[in-house]
Amino acid sequence: MKLLLTDSAHSLGVALEHELEREPFGLLAPAAKDVDWCDREAVDAYIGQGKPNLVINTLGWSDAPGEPGCTLLPLAAEALAEVCRERDIPMIQLSSYRVFGDDNKSKHSERDEPVPNSVVGRAFYAAEQAVTERLERAIVLRTSWVIGSFGDNHLTRLLRALQAGESWQVNSRLRGAPTALSDVARVIVGLIKQISCGAECWGVYHYCSGDACTEMEFAEQLLQVLQQQDYQGPEPVFEVVDEAPEGEPLSAVLSSLRVRNDFGVQTRTWRTMLVSMVKQWLHTNQ
Repeated sequence: MKLLLTDSAHSLGVALEHELEREPFGLLAPAAKDVDWCDREAVDAYIGQGKPNLVINTLGWSDAPGEPGCTLLPLAAEALAEVCRERDIPMIQLSSYRVFGDDNKSKHSERDEPVPNSVVGRAFYAAEQAVTERLERAIVLRTSWVIGSFGDNHLTRLLRALQAGESWQVNSRLRGAPTALSDVARVIVGLIKQISCGAECWGVYHYCSGDACTEMEFAEQLLQVLQQQDYQGPEPVFEVVDEAPEGEPLSAVLSSLRVRNDFGVQTRTWRTMLVSMVKQWLHTNQ
């Protein structure tokens, strides 16, 4: 089975490529300059030459995409979905909890109607629709807070602030389920394996850690890990915000029941993985 990973340079793409190295799949991982992913003809030419059996689209995906990512997300998803439909190739589209908006739900399921309240959320939702409206054989996988020792995410932002001597700005109302990059990659590879064995489960799925917390609780756990690692730098000063932020769903917690029932995916806690992520960050940045 040959896979196309559209962005192997971003944090999730790096984690996925690392996980796939252990598997017996062929992998196409073009550099960003190799393909204009918003140009349908260029995408068709590349896929026609490479002949992948499955496309994993991470283009534009990020914990908090900027303007270029928000522009790329729907355009690339649309071009890829059109080519995949014509060539009968299944596709996995990465998405985010940010498609949800100002509702007061503590946990979102796939049955909940997305009503994004931000530019980022609308970009993710437009990318989802571009895929689901064109492809029957497609999986949209939404994630919660994705953390790792590299890239831009909740963990690295706090560690960079600590390194710069800045206070830790955390919101006591925001709630999520931190999920390691390696854990998301593990789940995607599990889906790929079952698709390669003939699984016909398509549609929208959620995956996140089984261990929810507030931003404040996450920061407190991070401080404990730093102290365990004999961290010698300045102790962080907490700046706690106790109000709903604009353009951010209060809850990033997602129900993972459907992916468990259809694919047998079991959730993991982020707490046991936090130590290794912090060690890696300290090793790289000190």
